[in-house]
Amino acid sequence: MTTKSNFTAAAVPKSRTSRLLKLGGLAGRVAGNVVAEGSKRWVRGEAAPLSELVLTQKNLTHVADKLARMRGAAMKMGQLLSMDAGTLLPAELATVLARLQAQGMVMPKTQLLNALESNWGESWMEQFSYFSFEPVAAASIGQVHRARLESGEELAIKVQFPGVAQSIDSDIDNVVSLLRMSGLIPRGLDLDDLIAEARRQLHLEADYLAEAQHINQYNEVVQGFRSSASLLMPSCHEALTSTDILSMSFIEAEALDTWLKRKPEDAARILALMLELFFTEMLEYQLMQTDPNPANYQIDPQSGRLVLLDFGAVRRFDTGFTQRYKHAIDMAIARSREGLQDALEALGFFAKGADVANRDVVLDIFMLAAEPLRAEGEYDFGASDLAKRIQERGMSVSRDPNAWHTPPADVLFLHRKMGGMYLLAAKYGAKVNVSEIYARFS
Repeated sequence: MTTKSNFTAAAVPKSRTSRLLKLGGLAGRVAGNVVAEGSKRWVRGEAAPLSELVLTQKNLTHVADKLARMRGAAMKMGQLLSMDAGTLLPAELATVLARLQAQGMVMPKTQLLNALESNWGESWMEQFSYFSFEPVAAASIGQVHRARLESGEELAIKVQFPGVAQSIDSDIDNVVSLLRMSGLIPRGLDLDDLIAEARRQLHLEADYLAEAQHINQYNEVVQGFRSSASLLMPSCHEALTSTDILSMSFIEAEALDTWLKRKPEDAARILALMLELFFTEMLEYQLMQTDPNPANYQIDPQSGRLVLLDFGAVRRFDTGFTQRYKHAIDMAIARSREGLQDALEALGFFAKGADVANRDVVLDIFMLAAEPLRAEGEYDFGASDLAKRIQERGMSVSRDPNAWHTPPADVLFLHRKMGGMYLLAAKYGAKVNVSEIYARFS
């Protein structure tokens, strides 16, 4: 979710036809750019493969911008596809799709009013003493507004973009078809498992009643967290919550980035807390908020507590899966390549006959990712080039379309969260004793 900055208001296309036409127009634009670029090179006497003509910055920018304007599943699919950059997609495409994490598109006031009236009735404003029509945050499927009830209770109201839930299946089909037809992903890449998971996850995220249940469940389990006193999260206002609108207590908090720019010395404490919570979610609760978007983490300026937001992407893991995943981590920490290969096979890697080169790259990346857990004492994320080394190793797969793969869905979401934690730690130069944190779960 993007916090308030310079939002761009653009009407969300609601019907399946209008959304398909948006994508169809994008496909035509990409094709036109391919022809134009190919003609330029032909005049210069240059021959370029189709992949180079498709993967131009101009084309990739068009794709990201169009998905952002459509929002909903179209935008979310781009975000999901960017989760495994370096081993699933070409680096150029993954980089541009990652821009979708920071897009700040909102709906015009007329669409917002229609959404509020259809859920709460024409006289909905009577129960509020204040309602800000300027969003304080925006994401792929909805935007957040601040409000105050007549009782004085401050609320955060998340309103879903119109037509999002009804367009999920067609959006996913259209986006995948677009990316395949345009050559942005190879026709032979098996995305079936990822697409099925995207459908399930997006239908869940589009149901705000389900998110309200996630908030209630998470509030309950986090009470047992060792450092629960350092956390703060909203509670639901169920009377004003529906499938399309989620009403929560409003927490006056400061953006993580703003806080750490003022207090850079606090990075170690906050990132240690986030990593401890990650391992607790995975290994004790088997319940995880899988979206590592920095906007989902804020700081209570009065107490310094970490504020947790956005529970649409909550995922449950089977206990057997998390035990197998922990075994893979242990093998990587021990540098047992054979043991790691066996552990990854048990998790579902290499099940579809990935070639030997692909297998070696996956093992190498997993070994690299375990580096902070192997370190004795504090690991200096700010001074480490770990992300660069992982990306460079993954690039060897990106250059070979025959070796591209999609890891098991559960693994993909875990890696998305852990990778996000690592990137935040690196961005803020955090020094964290990760091995000590992880040892608590042994």
